[in-house]
Amino acid sequence: MIRNYFKTALRNILKNKIFSLINVLGLAVGLAGSMLIARYVMHELSYDQDQVRKERIFRVHLDRYNKGQLETQWAAGAAAIGPDLKANFQEVQYYVRMHEDKETFSHNDVTFKEENVYFASEDFFRVFSYPLIQGIDSVVLRAPHSIVISKTFAKKYFGDQDPIGKNLKKNGREDWTVTGVFEDLPVNTHMKVDALLSFSTFIGYMRSPDDLNTYQWDGFMTYVQLRPNANVSTLQSKLPAFVESKVGEDLKKYNAGMVFKLEPITRIHLYASNLMMDFGPNGNGKSVYFLGIIAVFILVIAWINYINLSTARSMERAREVGVRKVMGSFKSQLIWQFMLESFIINLTAFLVAVLGVLILLPSFSNLSGTNINASFFTDSVFIGGTIAVFILGVIFSGIYPAFVLSGFKPVTVLKGKMQTSAQGSYLRKGLVIFQFAASITLIVGTFTVYRQLDFMRTADQGVNIDQTIVVRGPGIHDSTYVNRFKAFQSDMISYPEVVGVTASTSIPGRQPDWNAGGIRKVGEPDDMGNQYRVLGVDESFVPTFELKIVAGRNFSQEMKTDRSAVLFNESAIRQIGYKTPEEAIDQEIYFWGDTFRIVGVLKDYRQESMKRNFEPLIFRNIDDARSFYSIRVKSNEMKSFVTLAEEKFKASFPGNPFLFFFMDDYYNQQYQSDIQFGKVFGIFATLAIFIACMGLFGLSSYTVVQRTKEIGVRKVLGATVPQIIQLLFKDFAVLVAVAILISVPIAWIVMSNWLNEFATRITLSWWLFVIPGLIVMGIAWLTISLHTFKAASANPVESLRYE
Repeated sequence: MIRNYFKTALRNILKNKIFSLINVLGLAVGLAGSMLIARYVMHELSYDQDQVRKERIFRVHLDRYNKGQLETQWAAGAAAIGPDLKANFQEVQYYVRMHEDKETFSHNDVTFKEENVYFASEDFFRVFSYPLIQGIDSVVLRAPHSIVISKTFAKKYFGDQDPIGKNLKKNGREDWTVTGVFEDLPVNTHMKVDALLSFSTFIGYMRSPDDLNTYQWDGFMTYVQLRPNANVSTLQSKLPAFVESKVGEDLKKYNAGMVFKLEPITRIHLYASNLMMDFGPNGNGKSVYFLGIIAVFILVIAWINYINLSTARSMERAREVGVRKVMGSFKSQLIWQFMLESFIINLTAFLVAVLGVLILLPSFSNLSGTNINASFFTDSVFIGGTIAVFILGVIFSGIYPAFVLSGFKPVTVLKGKMQTSAQGSYLRKGLVIFQFAASITLIVGTFTVYRQLDFMRTADQGVNIDQTIVVRGPGIHDSTYVNRFKAFQSDMISYPEVVGVTASTSIPGRQPDWNAGGIRKVGEPDDMGNQYRVLGVDESFVPTFELKIVAGRNFSQEMKTDRSAVLFNESAIRQIGYKTPEEAIDQEIYFWGDTFRIVGVLKDYRQESMKRNFEPLIFRNIDDARSFYSIRVKSNEMKSFVTLAEEKFKASFPGNPFLFFFMDDYYNQQYQSDIQFGKVFGIFATLAIFIACMGLFGLSSYTVVQRTKEIGVRKVLGATVPQIIQLLFKDFAVLVAVAILISVPIAWIVMSNWLNEFATRITLSWWLFVIPGLIVMGIAWLTISLHTFKAASANPVESLRYE
């Protein structure tokens, strides 16, 4: 019996090759798209899930308030919070404190400037389950001047030699002994660490260990591991009173506020974005959520297609059903027959989808910026989910057509007098309204995402980053540095094509490393102090980046007093209390325990991405800024100037590695995750719309078949083809109109929510909603026209011959 079902099902599928091909293609595209999105979502959700004690590990985030307003949010907060939590709360079992240390390391003739190096307290490997290849977790970071390095880091400096016990020299001065080697951190962790330095050494740098018992020095990433069965909510509720007991008087004095939050380690990647001094850009939970919705849309739309295309052929299959019933087939047997056809179609589509995923996987990994390979097909969660979706697809796409087709009455269908039930008609129309609404929502979403991304790329940032080479500063800290840099700067600026060369502690596109609080006008009380981000720059910074001076002047080498001068941006001027930039010129401020004079005001520019508001920035004039050298040129021959810069750099700083990048690439990295999201969203939204168009094809075919006799009668009575098209299109126009009414508020809410991620954003213009509606209306009209034209052009005698 089952063998006979299979033979019959295959015969029916092969008999209608075009219909079967459309069904397989629609389902395969839907399944492949959903698989890729599902794997991407799984990857994003997998961050830090491999931590053995993940439920007990939290990072301590810090929100700083100024005069009751949220001012900054920190991944790396106050220095004292970790030890104080451990000492005062029994819930805390261990804490880990980390502090960034980007310096130059060398071994023999091998020298590199390292980015991902941190001081870390000795319990790091007790808290985090990153495997140590060599070393004992409880002691590797205990002794002063101990360094624990990654496998790749070890290979880079020591080759195939055993690194344990060997020394690395930091900045050409300090010897650090390798005490451990750990496996390279996995891709799916929020941490970016290549080497860890013992925190006891950092404490030794202090004049007194008490220097770290402060809540005014930010820049320390702090993690806590709670004891088993500890209640994190209870601990969180105790923190405000604890902070008040520690620094309450100081906070009142400066009219400031501090709120510490315990963020689960597994939520950091997706739900802790845009924090100060984090390891780097994180993911976006909303974007992952939106892509998950698209995956569901793609699947449901593909299944709806199958339903619509199957019911569109109901007239053709009706006589088959009638004959089978007359010959003695039961309704249950017919249901099994049609369900088996659904199974074969879905299975074929699934196999095609798997093949498509394997082919497209490398391109998709590159597009999404993730390291996804075919190994996910062996993941038990993915396998289980895929099987569940396949079974659901077979049932969902097959059950309704099976019951509809098996329910035809033999006498009626054999006489050619089929009638469609109102319930069936409402269901089909409801499914198509869903497809229309989903398509309009996705088109609105695609337009909005691309407009926002284009706005971010093309908007005036207030800073010129074009044709700029950035060189990492050398790792030297001696008295010869200033003269060496001046020599390098003079050599480079002597070339007519070089517009400017400047040294700074930070560059556009990067969070300023310095943070200062309590800054106020001279003579004002302490509680008037505010917090600012600070950049150390030389006199060439402003002209090199073409920053606009709105009042006063730039720093000048001729003015010896400029060592105690500062520049403010417009936001800083407003925050400190001046009504106009001009009013601030030559005014004195209290800053870092000394008095400085404001000599100029810069127009606000985007130091960081559009996800942030303009920050209050202060620029200090220093001659030993050694973090970045920015070289802007007029020529398009950037490679030749990289070679020139390398030659001059090595002449001034022999033995130091020459590391460079292009400013525009670096600056736009802030938007990399958004750009990747836009590409992925656009591609899969297009897929969903394509599949929906196939569904529209199915229903329009069904409608025309159902009204073939009516079309014949109208042709006999003199109706023209355009009139018939207009008549049949009216029903679809109503469906599109209903879909527009449903989709517009949904799209508005969803996209407004996404745009709220950006401090500067586009407005949701009316055309963003009208044009998608017109596009869907146009597709519906075109599809109806094609089917109707074919039916209306036929000889009406053929449709009325049995009447």
